[in-house]
Amino acid sequence: MPVAYVDNAALATTTVPASGARDPLVSVIVPCYNGAAFLEEALRSALAQTYPEVEVVVVDDGSTDSSPEIARRFPVRYIRQENRGLSEARNAGIRESKGSYLIFLDADDRLKPRAIETGLGALALRPDCALTVGDHVFIAADSSYLADSSKERHLHSHYEALLKSNFIEMISSVLFRRSIFDEVGGFDAKLRVAEDYELYLRIAREWPICCHSVIVAEYRMHGANTSRNSELMLTTTLQVLKGQARYLDNDPGRLIAFHKGVRSWRKQYGRQLASELARSYSTLRMDHLLRKVMRLCSYYPQGLLMLILLRIHPAFSRRKFMAGLRQQVQVGGPNRVEEA
Repeated sequence: MPVAYVDNAALATTTVPASGARDPLVSVIVPCYNGAAFLEEALRSALAQTYPEVEVVVVDDGSTDSSPEIARRFPVRYIRQENRGLSEARNAGIRESKGSYLIFLDADDRLKPRAIETGLGALALRPDCALTVGDHVFIAADSSYLADSSKERHLHSHYEALLKSNFIEMISSVLFRRSIFDEVGGFDAKLRVAEDYELYLRIAREWPICCHSVIVAEYRMHGANTSRNSELMLTTTLQVLKGQARYLDNDPGRLIAFHKGVRSWRKQYGRQLASELARSYSTLRMDHLLRKVMRLCSYYPQGLLMLILLRIHPAFSRRKFMAGLRQQVQVGGPNRVEEA
């Protein structure tokens, strides 16, 4: 099934169809765990949409900071639960929301004002698609611009593209039809990270998706991004990808994409893990150090040479760290953790 691409000219002339007497409701689900630093900006961006029929649902996953007080200052539905993790928070938002379309906005990110309007326009043009993916940019903790995304849009096959990498990159750039969750279920609560990547793969095996190039979201890079937890990202992302092996069906295109994906994730997060070990080598507990080194040996043995070079040559280490940071800004990660 090819990926559908909707060009900007077509989007500019598309009218979102009304369902009955009013436009369809869109739910923006905001999972939050100790997100006080950026939550207000996230909520303001969700409430500032040019599309009128929007409900914002904040799912507080057991925050211990001022997140509850911030959320209650806004006209949103506020739901609190014990800390169960990001997947459970998003699933609670699905259950409690009422919209025919869903957006998942992480509490540290922002939507652009026309995000919903644009996404609905794309799905109106492609009623066969389960979701639509827009573009995004990266911003810093202080909201200043960092970089454009390197997101691909003109793809031969959406499922094969996802086997090779998470080209969607940012969940807040996606508008879902609610009905798709009735078909495939919600987020996998067993996964601490990469749960959005696993969901995309599950959907893409059976349904087409469409992409467009309008910037609809801003991904905030800061110290708590889970994509910087290299060991967790390395092991879990590969676990998710290898779970697709049963669906390859000896199809040459899928097999090639799958093996490219395994190599790509090993390289990306293996290099990050080597860099992380070089920086924190002397501060890690011995059992943690040994575990991480063994993980590197198992998943990306080439990283051992990189680790040695980084330890021996500090200047090399600094160059590699900055190169890795630039790659992280350009590539993004499958997601981030919101739990303790």
